[in-house]
Amino acid sequence: MNKKRSALIPILLITFVVVACAPLLLWFRDSPLLLLKVFKSDVYNLEFSYQITVLLLAVIVIGIVYGLAGKGGLRYLNLKKRDGKIRPEPWIGIKPKETETWKHLGLNFAIIITLVTAVVIYFQVVHGETVRLELYPGVILILMFALMNAFSEEIIFRFSFVAVVGKYGLSPYVAQGLAAAIFGAVHYFGHPGGIAGVIMAAFIGWFLAKSMLETKGFFWALTIHFLQDVLIFSALFMK
Repeated sequence: MNKKRSALIPILLITFVVVACAPLLLWFRDSPLLLLKVFKSDVYNLEFSYQITVLLLAVIVIGIVYGLAGKGGLRYLNLKKRDGKIRPEPWIGIKPKETETWKHLGLNFAIIITLVTAVVIYFQVVHGETVRLELYPGVILILMFALMNAFSEEIIFRFSFVAVVGKYGLSPYVAQGLAAAIFGAVHYFGHPGGIAGVIMAAFIGWFLAKSMLETKGFFWALTIHFLQDVLIFSALFMK
């Protein structure tokens, strides 16, 4: 009982931090702390300012996690660990064969999630709009913003819970459930948005937290999130 009580305080603290971050991200979207003017386009400048602001917030979250989980919590930031045993989840069709590991599951779900995101983004953002492709600096900025956004959001909404849960030996479903609930709620106002956005983001939050817990690494979470954000920024910037 004492062990459970000692674990309750850190998980409540990190949940409070992440919940506090959620409305901050929505506020920073229109009013970033650092308003930088690097590009000719106001759209690019606002996005760059937002991403830098959120990156600073992510660094603060890493510091808080370090305070709660120590060096052991930081192991989940390892990009080299991309394999591990899959915990079966029959209710969504994850029934791994004996030879199947995260190298297979990560790749398969990266493709599936990216295709589903592409369809939803097309109908929510692109459909009926005139689009154009700006190779420079558009494509370069799309890749840069996608990487920055994926990293920051994975730190805030996934790594935070995974590191604390891993440190204190709580059920992995605590991290996955919290990651799904908060990430899903935030995306009601994002892209993709609405109910469809909430459902998609909640599943992605749940799945990417699972990937971190079972691989003890950051690779699949960052990669899959990056692919989604490339599609989203492409749709937004090509309008």
